[in-house]
Amino acid sequence: MDKTLLYFFIFFISLNSYSQIKDTIRLEEVKVRTTNKKIKHLKTKGENSSLTGNLIKSIISKMDEIPSGKLSSLKFFFNSSELFFIKDTNKTEYKDVELGLLIYDAKDDGTPGELLTDKVIRFTLHSNDYGSIELDLKPLYLNTSKTMFFGIELLNKQSGKDFKIMTKCNSENSNLLYLKTWNNQDWHFSDIPCGMKMDIGIIMTD
Repeated sequence: MDKTLLYFFIFFISLNSYSQIKDTIRLEEVKVRTTNKKIKHLKTKGENSSLTGNLIKSIISKMDEIPSGKLSSLKFFFNSSELFFIKDTNKTEYKDVELGLLIYDAKDDGTPGELLTDKVIRFTLHSNDYGSIELDLKPLYLNTSKTMFFGIELLNKQSGKDFKIMTKCNSENSNLLYLKTWNNQDWHFSDIPCGMKMDIGIIMTD
């Protein structure tokens, strides 16, 4: 192979690999340290329930009445008993799952709007993780809106009961969960009165 062509090929491969890295952020599970700034926590309410995650490509949950500020942290809950949100005891062998974080603004009609993260934000749900996973959102520098959607996408198709998403259900809830499947990439809302169990930390600006 001509040396000039070989160097160009190596440069192209290196540039493509750099582009993939540049467009990906990996968030690790962290212990979010307290600061002098006032942080308000919004938590979903209702009866404990769950969804099997591997049948879903993407899932987001609506949060209303969010105060003005910047996103500080986000907790999701997985692989627990519905009764007490402790370690699941049904001897299911969960798997490590690669997930992407999804944060959307809301349209005027209350449906999912613009994706607020311009990069793929990855984190890993390990097979021995149960209870909550807390992500530090401060590096994203995202301001809040009154209504937003938070959720996850599976980055690789799974098979079997690989993980469980913990939810909160309330008869007053409506149009909280929006789903995408592997066969349909359009958002559609679930008619079950549930939302993902979440705890959102917000750095207050007022």
